[in-house]
Amino acid sequence: MPKLTTEILLKNGLPESSHLKNLKTLNLSKMQLETKDIDPGLFSEMINLEELNISENCLSEIPENISLPKLKVLNFSDNQVEDVTPLRRFPALEEVMYEENLYLTVSDNYKVCCLLPKLRRLNNKDITCLANHVRFVNHRELSSRVEIYWEKNYKDKLPSEPTPAVIKSVSKEFLKTVANHVKYGPNSLKDFTKWKVNILAEELISSLLGNEKIDAEPEPANDDKTEIPITPGKKRNTRDSDHDLGTPSKRLQTSDILAHSLSPRKLSRLQESPHKSSPTRSKVNITLTPIKKKANITPVKEPGKRHLSTPQKVSLSSTPSQKGINEERSADTGRQKRELKKKGFDVEPLHFLQCHSKSNSSDDFRTQLWSCAFEPSLDSLPSKVVATCGGESVCVIDCETGKVLKKYKVPGEEFFALCWTTVTMIGNEGQKRKINILASGGKYGVIRLMNPKVNMCYGEIKAHKKAISIMCFSPAYDTFLFTGSYDKRIILWDIGVPDCEYNFRASQLLTVDVPSTPLRLSLVPPSLDQYLLAGCEDGCYVWDITLDKRQGKCSYLAEFNFPIYKKESKDKDFHVIDGLAFLNDDLIASKSSMQGSIYIWSWKKSFLKPRSKNLDAAVLAEFKWSQTDLPYLTLTTSSEGLNIFCGDEAGKVWIYDLESCRAELQKGVPFSGLKEPTKVINWPGPISRKEKMEETVINTVLVNSAKEYLVALTDKNVIAIWKIV
Repeated sequence: MPKLTTEILLKNGLPESSHLKNLKTLNLSKMQLETKDIDPGLFSEMINLEELNISENCLSEIPENISLPKLKVLNFSDNQVEDVTPLRRFPALEEVMYEENLYLTVSDNYKVCCLLPKLRRLNNKDITCLANHVRFVNHRELSSRVEIYWEKNYKDKLPSEPTPAVIKSVSKEFLKTVANHVKYGPNSLKDFTKWKVNILAEELISSLLGNEKIDAEPEPANDDKTEIPITPGKKRNTRDSDHDLGTPSKRLQTSDILAHSLSPRKLSRLQESPHKSSPTRSKVNITLTPIKKKANITPVKEPGKRHLSTPQKVSLSSTPSQKGINEERSADTGRQKRELKKKGFDVEPLHFLQCHSKSNSSDDFRTQLWSCAFEPSLDSLPSKVVATCGGESVCVIDCETGKVLKKYKVPGEEFFALCWTTVTMIGNEGQKRKINILASGGKYGVIRLMNPKVNMCYGEIKAHKKAISIMCFSPAYDTFLFTGSYDKRIILWDIGVPDCEYNFRASQLLTVDVPSTPLRLSLVPPSLDQYLLAGCEDGCYVWDITLDKRQGKCSYLAEFNFPIYKKESKDKDFHVIDGLAFLNDDLIASKSSMQGSIYIWSWKKSFLKPRSKNLDAAVLAEFKWSQTDLPYLTLTTSSEGLNIFCGDEAGKVWIYDLESCRAELQKGVPFSGLKEPTKVINWPGPISRKEKMEETVINTVLVNSAKEYLVALTDKNVIAIWKIV
């Protein structure tokens, strides 16, 4: 094959153009190309190239001096390439294919995970979870071992104030021997481990010399303690094999789940809660309709093409709906956005559902409901579907029709937390589609992953030794899941992306030590991958969760103190932070139990150059709330506008619209005095079996992004849905 020319490149590229810089896709497959036929100068002119196919040629290497800054997909399968390190020239790569290159091994699979920070697919397999494990967990382990080897054998050879010449002299032997002495992982990864150890050793010496050297990215390897291979409906042991990307992981036996003790408050809330019997102020009588028993025993059919089994000990049932989820939706999203800004908080009761009953009993008014979240929208229309959890079940409900679309039940479980994420699944033929994944957890300390759209709980992860109290997905990384537990730990998991058969691999990336049980979690918006804020049983804390740190565990950076702490006594403990949420990139709404108010405070003013482990929260405003001693009544905020929602012990919903004071709050101007709520919605007193349901505790309140529906979860197994008009 003659050397590639501009004419040949333009002929094989798309879109059709007379300039190389306009090409986005280039197919040079089956052209008998050798490395010498590639002109780096011509290739570097294709600054907008996104996909390159050079498969089935005779290339012995990828030229080092090619620059393709926007290249996302590279296929050089069926060549004679021996080295993958030149791929670092293409940092935007998301997908690489190099099968049928005889000299490339499993070690090279790990190398590309280090070299390419955005790589998600390798040889037609999703490697998101493995890549993150390689970049963070194994990187920390190898870094630690390299440092230990240096400190044990060479550090003492340096004087107290060594010169660069002395450091270089001592480091020569260190650099020669370190790769032979630092061992980690199976023999199949020996080549990779030596390669990575040499890079880390050079970086260590460079840091001692005062020259930061960043030649490579995080690394690979398999970690016996943290990687958890999982297949549909079964938990796996944490022991793993080579993680050869071309070999399916072995199926391991499901381990038994042990029951764990809960927080006394959560078990005894019904007995301790001071439910007042004062008459309701509302004149509205609404019939409370329990979900019909037949709906909860509808058998789940396996999806025909997937051949997937229902998880053991659980049932996923579907309640037939007379209307489709998207029926009667308005397509005029522009009009909805304009009306959103004008919409107030006048509400009318719409549905009162009793769908979490034990044994499907309509007499169950004891099951406590704890958490809810609206399903992310996969189109331009706002979501009207909400997931709720409490007792033994998780339900997915259409707020418009009041229909329970799906119900997932685990006998003996008590669900406390759930959250959604959207991932991109790739089919057998490479087609991409977005799906919503729902994660839930509770008393058993198990993360359960489900795709309600296909009636499936496809995996379980034994995450904690005690109950899961809270969980949230990272807005920055769609597969990063934070779980907080009564074992006083917050763990960051990478749950991976399931393949078309719902096999997936989960990995534990970070463990955060917490002084007490975490109740609320929030990633700090300006620094989503750096700071984690948590409201706990004994205060509000912040952690630096940067994953390129060398430790796999971290302690809190600082604790925030609030003015209410000064009023504490033997009978009043205001350190239980049970409400915490960001209003925007700076403003935070929080409350502690028994406080009787909600604080609005500034993240930037509170965390400005922290020099102490104790920081005073820069409170800008204080809003009146219920005077109750009951904990775990959480608050939520609206993603559109400065709005706060919070229930209370008497069935009321407190609403705060901060739009009128937005300018002052954003300028950091503090308000004096206790401000009133914008609106308080009284409990409407629905009727069940001709008996009025009196006031109840509302544990959480949530409004969808379009401010169309307000959902409240109660302590009496009732989900209340209001229509915002």
